[in-house]
Amino acid sequence: MYKNFEEMTQYNIVEICDELKSFLIEKNKMYGNSFFKTLNEYGDFLICVRIEDKLNRLKQIILKGQNDEKTDERIIDTIMDLAGYAILSKIFFEYYSH
Repeated sequence: MYKNFEEMTQYNIVEICDELKSFLIEKNKMYGNSFFKTLNEYGDFLICVRIEDKLNRLKQIILKGQNDEKTDERIIDTIMDLAGYAILSKIFFEYYSH
């Protein structure tokens, strides 16, 4: 199917970006655009707080294994959340912050 590892990686990038797009749109609808609302209320430093929380969760999941039993969150869920926060932060700085 793939000629080499580079071709497989490129295919995976496209697939994951498509998945992330759907994931992020759905979460943004579910939470009512809360990321931007809280940024307006508390300032752009909140981006650091949100990402730091996810990095701490990722660290704990990696140290304990693939899943966090308390929240039933998989490592992939946390990584997707981190990517989502990065994209939302890019949107904020490019289009909403002045």
